[in-house]
Amino acid sequence: MSARRGRLTVLVPLLALGLAGAPGLSRGETVEATETFEGTHSLVGSYLAGRIAKSQNDAAEAAEFYRNALIHDPENELLLEQAFQIEATRGDWPRAFKLAEDLVGVQKQHRMAQLALALRDFKAGAWRKSEEHFKSAGSGPIGELTSAMAVAWVELAQNDISGALARLDLPKQAEWAQFFLRYHRALIADIAGRRAEARASYEKVYGQDARTLRIALAFARHEAYTGDRKRALSIINEHIEKSQGDGHPLLRSLRAAVQSGKKIDPIVTTPSDGMAEVFYGLGEALIGEGAVGVGVLYMQMALFVEPDHQFALAALASAYEGNKQYADAINTYNRIPKTSPLATAVEIRKAFNLNSLDRVDEARATLSALLDETSKTQATETKTEAAAPAEPAKPELASLADDEVLRRGDRGDSVQKLQEALQALGYDIGTADGKFGDGTRRAVMAFQKKNDLKADGVVGPETFRAILSGGAAASGTKTAKADPALDEPLPLTVSDRLEILDALGNILRARKMYAEAIPYYDQALALVPKPERRHWVYFYARGTSYERLKNWSAAEADLEKALSLYPDQPLILNYLGYSWIDQGRKLKEGMAHIEKAVALKPDDGYIVDSLGWAHYMQGNFADAVRYLERAVELKPDDPVLNDHLGDALWRVGREREARYQWDQALSLKPEPEDEAKIKKKLESGLTGVDAPAAISGSGKQAAKSGENEQK
Repeated sequence: MSARRGRLTVLVPLLALGLAGAPGLSRGETVEATETFEGTHSLVGSYLAGRIAKSQNDAAEAAEFYRNALIHDPENELLLEQAFQIEATRGDWPRAFKLAEDLVGVQKQHRMAQLALALRDFKAGAWRKSEEHFKSAGSGPIGELTSAMAVAWVELAQNDISGALARLDLPKQAEWAQFFLRYHRALIADIAGRRAEARASYEKVYGQDARTLRIALAFARHEAYTGDRKRALSIINEHIEKSQGDGHPLLRSLRAAVQSGKKIDPIVTTPSDGMAEVFYGLGEALIGEGAVGVGVLYMQMALFVEPDHQFALAALASAYEGNKQYADAINTYNRIPKTSPLATAVEIRKAFNLNSLDRVDEARATLSALLDETSKTQATETKTEAAAPAEPAKPELASLADDEVLRRGDRGDSVQKLQEALQALGYDIGTADGKFGDGTRRAVMAFQKKNDLKADGVVGPETFRAILSGGAAASGTKTAKADPALDEPLPLTVSDRLEILDALGNILRARKMYAEAIPYYDQALALVPKPERRHWVYFYARGTSYERLKNWSAAEADLEKALSLYPDQPLILNYLGYSWIDQGRKLKEGMAHIEKAVALKPDDGYIVDSLGWAHYMQGNFADAVRYLERAVELKPDDPVLNDHLGDALWRVGREREARYQWDQALSLKPEPEDEAKIKKKLESGLTGVDAPAAISGSGKQAAKSGENEQK
């Protein structure tokens, strides 16, 4: 899904405005200890244990410890605040609401507590109380923006359209805030039927940021909803063309729905949907700007209002992944329906999380099931087609030109096919004679009415497509779903299969199971008859696997092919150039490749290390020290980089510093074979070692960098 999936881009970093931290966290965290420390059952012990659990992203443990602490001091403001934040972040709302009430009792303007109580009252229909809480949460730029948008939806819930729109009129807000205000103005205007006002707001928002998936979906759905399907398709296609592959599955699903003539609703249809959108949008922006804690809290608030908000679920799961809370991520992904167009991307992400939990067999089974299900479906369809008797051909309608219409008095093949299609749906048109008479007009009007189209009896491209797709039969049963962009799964595309195979290969490659990984890359490349730039990753991954298996001829061929597809990709330049130098071949060309990789990615510690070690291997020890020191600055927690720097320092006579770096490398838990070598160097230095000789295992850095990028 990645599905990083589309977020509302904030034009000014929120962190620069001091919005990232949760209220109260800037104060000195002190608990007045009135008892002797007695382990985690005491006040101080429970508090400290809670802080440690929280720092380790173990929300369940942290919540339990803070509950214990509150037993000893139930009115402690700091404990209330920490406990509330933990319970709300976990989505345990009954406990969070009770703590929020206690917290506002001692800190009236606590923003998050007030927001929680506001949402509780909003969901209960207590509009006045909800509005009061939202207003109390309106301190600071992010609080003011949240409050304004939330109160607008409270006003709309009371059918006060003008009041709702007025709440969004904040001319003094910064441009990044106006982005959100315009977006919600468009959503409210859509629900209120003010189509011109909605379109104007969508135009401004889309012009401000056309890259964001959510905005593209909302604008396209608005255009389809108001009847301009051509414009809707233009927006969808523009967004897809800017992406690699087949485009986001939700866009592809929406495109299919628009093309088939199905009824398309706005992306938000109720005040509850709109309220969830407030917290989803701001939460996604906060997470994107690094304020993950507050962003997750906002995301949980969105899900409290609308538990099935798929974008919020995906964003929350992604945030859990970033915090290495892999089990929580899997549980959150499991809340997204299997019928969603996001289902394939969700299963891929679940597989990576299972792998991170060392459940490799489950990860492989999850990904293999996606491929197996597709194969079974295709085989079943083929078998059914071969065995089943031919069905009567359904009437096919040629597409109408954008400016073409059929109306009473028209004649021809298109009219006759229109009549046949209406008859197939159960409408009485009399005789399908190719003459557009009163009976045909009445049938068309009945169809249009049932499908929420303008019931004028005139068949334009939109009505024509709707009849072609089946629309609503005369019996009144509608085949179109309320939300076709979210309710129907998509068949796997070539890009989907490539992503699944790549995930399988990468999981195995990261676990050094190179021989098992290669067949998956073989299958992936078999799906690509004419490789493009975006396919470099499969050649690169297979090439690095061959190199680890010491099949250099195959590795070199793949790496050079990858580089021909993407000449400025630093990972390929680094790996190929380093491999040549490691083998004592093409030294000049290899150095040029690595130097170019460093120029393209100067802050990658592994690539900078490659350049430093390449100098070392050629006896250029002074240059080696310069680059290796920089590499360790960039990646101080890597044992191999520290080991390399120690070797280079020894060669230039800085023996005390060299021993320090080797000691540092030893403390960082190197591989067992490297640990033994480092210990030996600490004992006797590099005495007796040939100066420019490559150290066994020195090729690790190029590969390691590549693996980090590919996961």
